[in-house]
Amino acid sequence: MNNLHIDVRDLNLFVFLDAVLSEGSNRAAATRLGVSQSAVSHALARLRHRLGDPLVIPTNGRMVPTPLAESLAPVLRSALEQLRGALHGARRFDPATAQRTFWLSSADLAGMVVLPPLMRELTHVASGVSVRVRGPGEGMEEALERGTLDVALGVFGDMPAAFRVQALFQERFICLAREGHPITRGRMTLGRYLEHGHISVSPLGRPGSMVDDALARQGRSREVRVAVPHFFLALFMVAETDLLLIAPERMSLLMAPAFRLKLLRPPLELASFTVSQLWHERMQHDPAHAWLRKAIADASRQPASTTSSPGSAPA
Repeated sequence: MNNLHIDVRDLNLFVFLDAVLSEGSNRAAATRLGVSQSAVSHALARLRHRLGDPLVIPTNGRMVPTPLAESLAPVLRSALEQLRGALHGARRFDPATAQRTFWLSSADLAGMVVLPPLMRELTHVASGVSVRVRGPGEGMEEALERGTLDVALGVFGDMPAAFRVQALFQERFICLAREGHPITRGRMTLGRYLEHGHISVSPLGRPGSMVDDALARQGRSREVRVAVPHFFLALFMVAETDLLLIAPERMSLLMAPAFRLKLLRPPLELASFTVSQLWHERMQHDPAHAWLRKAIADASRQPASTTSSPGSAPA
């Protein structure tokens, strides 16, 4: 026993020993494990060699344990039972009894669409589950890989193979102006649109936008009077000024009544986009994480408010 030669590759041998000690014979152990009797004998031979002890002795049709095997038996049984229990717990998730905090990353749009119905559902079926949300930013992929972030919500391009992406909903852009804004009287043309100042939203603080790119393709540009990192902040300025804002339609439908805003079709072609949820492959088969992803997907399918409807300014 002074020169043991056990490494991690030998740990499965103890499963065979536990079965033999519990069943009292190689044949019964083989049946329990679903392997051949020779496989049990081979495993025992390897373990005897590693430990330098016969472990079990054939006596009157039974395998009688040596003192070493007797001392190992309760430890083995306890360790294997704990492992089975841990695996069973890890492979199931009961939202009704779970106590867990999930971390999400989200910009304004995805958060406004997903979080209210998600939290309504959690309140009813998972009262012990809480959510913490942080804004998008650098280091998102690393946080997902480390597990300090569970799911990111947003618009994603090509991602490394270690990440999974699920589309949640399609979105398009709409133009917002305050009630009584001059542009709401008469037909909205590109020329009239460019006569006014504009608000630009860049969650990551980068210059330019999809709107500016679309205008540039036509050889035009707009006057951006203010750039902010959040659409929610932009809404306050639209409500109080003659500045115009191009914003996602679902968010606009939700917020326009509260801010008394008019929704107008943009006078230029803007591509629609897909809002998705992103997670690391390491969490793909985790039951709790799978439950969260389904809850997010279900929440994203809840309809936005239709109190206000987009249209062109009246002729």
